[in-house]
Amino acid sequence: MRFYLLLLINRFVVCSALILSFQQLHPLLAQSSVSSFDLESMINSTIENTYNYEFRNAIETTNRMIESYPARPEGYLYKCGVFWKMSEEGCIDSTDSMRFEIRILIDKACQLSAAEIEKNPDDVNALFCYAGALVYRARAEAVSHNWYAVMSDGIKTRKLLEKVVAVDSNFCDAYSGLGAFNYYAARIPWYLKPIAFVLGVSGDEKEGVVQLKKAAQLGKYAKVEAAVFLSSVVYVNQGDYSDAAEIMRDLHGQFPRSLFFLRSLCRDYYEMGNYSETVYYADIALSPDTCSCHRGDIGYIRFYRGESYEKLNERSKAIADYEIVAVQNGNEYSGREAKAALEKLTDK
Repeated sequence: MRFYLLLLINRFVVCSALILSFQQLHPLLAQSSVSSFDLESMINSTIENTYNYEFRNAIETTNRMIESYPARPEGYLYKCGVFWKMSEEGCIDSTDSMRFEIRILIDKACQLSAAEIEKNPDDVNALFCYAGALVYRARAEAVSHNWYAVMSDGIKTRKLLEKVVAVDSNFCDAYSGLGAFNYYAARIPWYLKPIAFVLGVSGDEKEGVVQLKKAAQLGKYAKVEAAVFLSSVVYVNQGDYSDAAEIMRDLHGQFPRSLFFLRSLCRDYYEMGNYSETVYYADIALSPDTCSCHRGDIGYIRFYRGESYEKLNERSKAIADYEIVAVQNGNEYSGREAKAALEKLTDK
């Protein structure tokens, strides 16, 4: 029973992490009576710099947000979002001091959001902001394997988002998180469903997709996250790589330096059998100005290019890419796959 519970909680962590990213907090400004052009400009800058991997600029901007608006939660939440993205991309080490700093940011955002909710329980901005803070707190607890705290915060997050749309059904950005939750919760394996029922975790896959599409089409600032979920999760699960690639091409156009979007395009075109297009996007990603700290994405991109070269009968180029991935990403999945592909080619 404990084993199955942990499996369910792990799935819930993934779902919670996708429910609300730093970008989805932007609607707080669009609907807040205390918003300002200056604050909105700083948030726009943070979003653009983060997705384009200009992390130093993003951190500097969030610091200015905190200094200028210390009683608002946005600066703390966006800075936390930048740190998470940097950690995921391998650009910072997850040290004790870094985890402590992130936790301080989370706690401050929770405190400020909860104070606003206490004043007005139907304040959708505060409810939405609190949901974002709880997602980050759940992720922090997951690092410490505090699974019950993760589950508790995840359930609270869903309830907060449900209240947001109950109060204001036009708050379309909230549907991104609700859609992700509905989709994942509906796809829990059958042997985990009884435990999920006891814990109050349920979902509707079709409704989840409808909610995600609504957020992607009508959302103001969460539309990127909704689009990413549709492309990387829903369409990939359906094997619909053409629609997945269409979304990623649009996102790449908006954020040309994002290696995640380029990696996704390489995957989509490779799965469609369009190997020349895979090489095209891989070449863009592997240009000399690419930041070297994004080793994970770079490894997969180079591996996709190597596989495409192999399909195009350019054996020497394929071997060259496989050799680099095998050395630089040896202990990762892409590295192991590159080693296997290299052995297969060199044995011929």
